[in-house]
Amino acid sequence: MTLVPPLALITDTTQAGALLVAAFAGSLLVAALLWRWFSVRMSRDRWIRPNYRGQPIVAVSGLVVLIAGSVAVAITAAVIISLPAGEIQWAVFVPGQSVVSARSPDSATIAGGIAALVLLGGFGWLGYRDDTRGTPDGHNAPSGFAGHFRQSLRQRAFTTGLQKALGGFVVAAVAVQVALWSDPGEAGDNARTGSGDWFRALLHVLGLGSDPDAMWNLTTLGRGAVIVALAANLMNLLDRAPGRATKAAGAWWLVWIAPAALLASGSFRPFDLGPDTADWAVWSAAAVGASAGLLRSELAEQHMQGDTGVNPLGALLGMATVVAYSAAVEWVVLAILAVLNLASERWSFSRIIDAVPPLRWLDRLGSPYRN
Repeated sequence: MTLVPPLALITDTTQAGALLVAAFAGSLLVAALLWRWFSVRMSRDRWIRPNYRGQPIVAVSGLVVLIAGSVAVAITAAVIISLPAGEIQWAVFVPGQSVVSARSPDSATIAGGIAALVLLGGFGWLGYRDDTRGTPDGHNAPSGFAGHFRQSLRQRAFTTGLQKALGGFVVAAVAVQVALWSDPGEAGDNARTGSGDWFRALLHVLGLGSDPDAMWNLTTLGRGAVIVALAANLMNLLDRAPGRATKAAGAWWLVWIAPAALLASGSFRPFDLGPDTADWAVWSAAAVGASAGLLRSELAEQHMQGDTGVNPLGALLGMATVVAYSAAVEWVVLAILAVLNLASERWSFSRIIDAVPPLRWLDRLGSPYRN
């Protein structure tokens, strides 16, 4: 049976491009306006932290990203659902056979929208707790998973940093499950479809089987959750200078997510791009746009997004990657993210960036205090 994608995929490339631009520009404008309105109201002691220069500024402006991003996700999901749909079926894998499920194109988009809101709300809340209840000097706080575990052991407490690290994986797993809308209990059945062929069974367990319908298993869930969690943590690790995380997120989206959405919406679809690629490109565009809306004031060191903003930003980019690309590409992305996260435990990203002239120029571009 041929797997026919639902219209959660926007079939027209022009429509996809228009939605990407609208989501990005709309979120950027809303975030910029919200900051102008919120800036004075956010000057509360519990929201003020010293920045890298020791200057006290608002440290949770990421709340604006959460509001603007969530509104954009809801609006664009409604727009996508309203697009005319043809007679399209969604096929799922059932042990031993392929069947057409009752999942409609609209429900695919609704599920994805809910997953996006789960990532924004879940990672945003965990980041907010760490920003407001964690180490007062955020720039001297431990970074990376190992740093949070060491701090927790040293203090003999379940610190907000460790809560963020472990809770982030749980939130990521829930979002991946909701977005893919399937049953992880099929993992064992998928493995048994090899009919005694251990190599084919192994491919199914890894999500690399040749059967296009055998797309779901526990490894798919775990791999996706780890990618989302590592992507969120990577944005956190990059958030050591004004605007750095926003610039990195913008580069990720422009190079990796947006082109996939445009290709998936046309007739040429390399890398086995998933049917929901365009949806998630739009939702990640909303988050990147909201972050970009704060970039000018962030570079002027009026505020910093904190984990409240950059963690959900990275999570949405990770999720867009999980939804868009095949299992083989996901394994490569997971390896790259793991290497970068592990490297941060030993080397400072700031020192590496400063040592490479083009990266240093991009990192300091637009910052009046760092040129």
